[in-house]
Amino acid sequence: MRRSKIMSILLSLAVAMGLWLYVITTVSPDSDETISGIPVIFEGETVLREERGMMITSDQDMTVSLHLSGNRSDLAKLDKSNITIKVDLTKIYDPGEHELVFSYSFPGDVPSSAITVESKNPSTIKVTVEERVKKEVPVNVTYIGSVPEGYLTDTENAVLDYPMINILGPSSVINQIDHARIDVDLNECTESISESYRYTLCDAEDNPVDVAQVTTDTAEVRLDLKIQRWVELKLELTVNYGGGATASTSFVDIVPQTIKVSGSDTVLDALGGKLHLGTINLAEINEDTEMTFEILLPEGVTNLTGVTDAAVGISFIGLGTREYTVSNIRSINVPEGMACDLMAEVIKITLRGPVNLINSLTEEDITLVVDCSGKEAGTSTMKATVEFSESAFDSIGVLGTVSVPVTLTVEEAA
Repeated sequence: MRRSKIMSILLSLAVAMGLWLYVITTVSPDSDETISGIPVIFEGETVLREERGMMITSDQDMTVSLHLSGNRSDLAKLDKSNITIKVDLTKIYDPGEHELVFSYSFPGDVPSSAITVESKNPSTIKVTVEERVKKEVPVNVTYIGSVPEGYLTDTENAVLDYPMINILGPSSVINQIDHARIDVDLNECTESISESYRYTLCDAEDNPVDVAQVTTDTAEVRLDLKIQRWVELKLELTVNYGGGATASTSFVDIVPQTIKVSGSDTVLDALGGKLHLGTINLAEINEDTEMTFEILLPEGVTNLTGVTDAAVGISFIGLGTREYTVSNIRSINVPEGMACDLMAEVIKITLRGPVNLINSLTEEDITLVVDCSGKEAGTSTMKATVEFSESAFDSIGVLGTVSVPVTLTVEEAA
């Protein structure tokens, strides 16, 4: 009996304790709690930005602390992630500093009437608003280092896909920005560059500007920069000696003697350090003269010197020129069964050679020889060669081409 009474007393105490705990933790309206770090949500930013041309420039990562009171069970459901703090920006019509009242709300399973906000910290939200402006700034390329020796960069003709960048943001920041800068490292570069670079927005002194609230129309700028090898080419001519002019009695001078060019390794290697201008035949040049040759380069080769023509001076040393009227004309190798009629009785020719030989050479020392090998019947001009009476005159040459009118006829059978 006594044991049963003790058990009843213990059970009553347990029930009483449970009821007390329920009242303390659930029913009691006198509980309170401070919840900190509740993020602020800004509403109406689109209206502020798009319709009124303004934007918030103060710190938007604002938080609020609320000192709350209510039933402990309701307070237990609340934390900084499910309490909503809102600020309405549509009430702002002018730039400057503004102090705004914020609203708050609790999750759906906590009646707003069950919670009392005892205090707010801060009690209002202060924001700074500026005009939102747009501006176009140029892209400046800063080259770091230089290409190896024997290569060059065509920086003057570098191509940017965005030579200008549109920037948009608060006026206080946009007004500082003077240009966008990309840094390009040229050290050890031997090939053309075609790649995209991140850029830095800078002020007029090239100092970076804090652009956390600035937007742009592109995040990168693509640069195309030609880098090529360059070499010096020697200008050359093919000289055909003749007309009494030899390497020792004629002088050919080319100005300029060399030019500088750039291009790919393949094309430059194929040139072999030389550029052929053309051919001159000294037998066709009667006297000291000057000629001009256009400097023609293969495709893909750039003339860095800028000279487009070469002046060629031709002079003769110790040579004399004289005109002769030659009557000694004969034919050789007349085809069998044909007769040859040399129609000209005399031919005028111009000879050049060492002055002492020209002065001693007479018309009687000269014979014109017409070779009729393989010719057909008919009348035509045929080339004649010059023969001299003595080998001492062999260094004398004829200027131009000597032609003799000749008629070949078929002989009648006897």
